[in-house]
Amino acid sequence: MKTRYPLALALALAFLMNMAQAQASAEPEIASYSIDSTLKLSSDRKTRGVSDTFGGPGLELTVEAAHESGLVAQFQLGSVSRVNYPEGNRLNAMLALGWRGGDPEGWHYGLGAAREWFPGARVDEAPAGFDASFNPTGLVNTRFHTSYLIAELGWSYLTARYLHVVSQDFRGANTATVCGNYLLVKLPSGDLGPALDCYGSAMQHSRGSQLFDLDLSYPLNGQTKLVAHLGWQRVRNFRGLDTTDYRLGLEHQRWGLVWGAELAGAAVRNRDLFIAIDNDGTLRQMEKPKLILSVAKKF
Repeated sequence: MKTRYPLALALALAFLMNMAQAQASAEPEIASYSIDSTLKLSSDRKTRGVSDTFGGPGLELTVEAAHESGLVAQFQLGSVSRVNYPEGNRLNAMLALGWRGGDPEGWHYGLGAAREWFPGARVDEAPAGFDASFNPTGLVNTRFHTSYLIAELGWSYLTARYLHVVSQDFRGANTATVCGNYLLVKLPSGDLGPALDCYGSAMQHSRGSQLFDLDLSYPLNGQTKLVAHLGWQRVRNFRGLDTTDYRLGLEHQRWGLVWGAELAGAAVRNRDLFIAIDNDGTLRQMEKPKLILSVAKKF
């Protein structure tokens, strides 16, 4: 799927800005749509329990628009590390469009599609495999952009969501990138067997990967709510990337800000596949449990 991210982002921003302008200029008795924006700073920015920022702080802007017809749109721009997404400009953008119906306080449901971009991030000319003489059998160029189809079903404060990957790769997961990083991790020990076995006999991609989410947002009082998440990730052709992720925490409103604290991480099938290595050779586990502190401003 060859979507040009500058055009898509421009269309998304234009859509949200037009709705904002209409909201400002019109004065209906009952608003037919809403726009909510949140700017959030956190001590680590994790996605599905795995750090996107090499364990460092992250910044995230989210803009959500909803129409009374049920049409919804969400645009998110967040920071990522070049260790996790090489050669990129340290940004991750996501646009989701869809429809929601039902009663927010009872049964509710929705369908949609989403696309995320990692501008500039790439892995070029990575080996797709090796022959008996340890010569590459092919070279592969990889980007991290990913497309999803989404379905959700919820009851009151609880929402279940299913995502199906329709792009060629799920966040760049293919034989060249997954097994290549595995090989780098195993080099210091000299135990290259498992990494070489990873390459198998043919180049594999991860289209068809499946993601499941179960989210709870339960108000304890007018200022504090409990947030909880349990997720499952099943990556096609790469069982070692399968995960069960979790987070549990509290969010509290005070002084016009939302303060958060949560424990987040993931249980993974193969921990070696979740190690990131920076240019200095520093290795970090991206999925390990961590207490994450955050502060957000809604406007």
